[in-house]
Amino acid sequence: MLCELKVFLPSKTPVVGCEITPNVILTRPPGSSKAPPPTFRFEWYREVGERVTIFCCVHHSEIATFQCMCCVMLKVPVKESYYCSKRCFSDTWAKHQARHRRAAETLSKLTDNSWLSTSSWFGYENRDLVDAMETVAEREGRSWIKVGSSKTYVPSADDFGYILRLESIATDNTKGNPLAPTNIILTYPVISAADPHPRCLIEFIPQEGPSNLNVELQTSSDETFNVLSYNVLAQLYASNISYCDSWAVMWEYRRHNLLREIIEYQADILCLQEVQSDHFENFFEPELVKCGYSVLYRSKRNKVYIGSGHVIDGCATFFHRGRFKEIKRYELEYANVASSVVSTLNIEQKDVAELHLAKDNVALVVILEKINTDSDTLHPIICVANTHIHAQPKQADVKLWQVATLVTGLEKIAKSNIPVIICGDLNSLPGSAPHNLLVMGKVDSNHQDMTEDPYGIFQHLVFKHSLHLVKLLFPFQGDHKLL
Repeated sequence: MLCELKVFLPSKTPVVGCEITPNVILTRPPGSSKAPPPTFRFEWYREVGERVTIFCCVHHSEIATFQCMCCVMLKVPVKESYYCSKRCFSDTWAKHQARHRRAAETLSKLTDNSWLSTSSWFGYENRDLVDAMETVAEREGRSWIKVGSSKTYVPSADDFGYILRLESIATDNTKGNPLAPTNIILTYPVISAADPHPRCLIEFIPQEGPSNLNVELQTSSDETFNVLSYNVLAQLYASNISYCDSWAVMWEYRRHNLLREIIEYQADILCLQEVQSDHFENFFEPELVKCGYSVLYRSKRNKVYIGSGHVIDGCATFFHRGRFKEIKRYELEYANVASSVVSTLNIEQKDVAELHLAKDNVALVVILEKINTDSDTLHPIICVANTHIHAQPKQADVKLWQVATLVTGLEKIAKSNIPVIICGDLNSLPGSAPHNLLVMGKVDSNHQDMTEDPYGIFQHLVFKHSLHLVKLLFPFQGDHKLL
């Protein structure tokens, strides 16, 4: 009995320049004996439409008759792999072979694919090059041009507007026999993402009302630094976003936009939330280290399997190593504090209350010292807190408790005359109890959120603080089309 081969794409709409890596699952029949891992083969094709005309890379006015698949494997630009005739190919073989060699040398620095060959092309005079390097394949009455033979494919400008076809084959490692029928996926036409809109700056005017800070009294220097707080949306939470096209939430598409935007802000301190663990290790950390940042990361504990491995999100703080250096860091797992909070409850409520409070959220707090400061009036040490508060709308008590827990710890740091900056995603609207606690320094006992206390923990907590905080992000009121 054959196995079942399932192949999934992150989106059925490919985007020019954004790599496509399928998720592959091979399911063996029930009761089958244990077998060695299979071998997978992948073939990518682009449909030939009426408008598709491929020209020779040497004689640009001549239509190509075949494609060099070694160029495809070596990731040579697609346009350089097409030739109009065998004579054309043989006449330019010396230059073509040198192109293979350069491409192989480039790949060898990036991969361990030692099997890639740059040797001479033996006996091509005696072979039908059109057969050996077929440009066009016929499938179900439609014509397709082979464009790739690796698991990952990056659509090029040549693919724009055309459908891609992925053929996936699973074979055993002993005899090379197929283990399952060939899996075939047809995509939607390849699109080209729009250019990013220019940054639109809008002046925010602070609303009048009660506050916990006199800004004029606290300002002590004209020296400034920039801080950015950004929830980058972990990919493991991105599958249920119904109001956005699937291609637009693909990590392969979003990561380049995120990095470009973050770099454009030129912030001295970056506080990112929902940073997926593998994205931090493979993307954010190496890319931002190149840009001069030092890196801190605290992930949640409960990892989730997503097909390619176990991952989880967390908070990441980056600071420009030319302006700051780390003095000390603190990591807060709210779940670890829950047991001490419920210790005052009766036995019947302790377990269920602790389970209710023990959400897998974290905070990352770092003490930074400014480097080479010439100012005698600005304190050279600052505290930056980065957190992601519980998101469940119906559990306002958990949100309030987490914010209160964070503020209690920050108060101890502030007593050493260290300025405090709090960044994060509070998952709380202005006017809510968590928001009021931060901005106002207290929560009124008659606040609506104070009535949502199913386990009676509020009576054992103090919802006020002495930190002089000012809100630096205000609700936007105006034409949303300006954004």
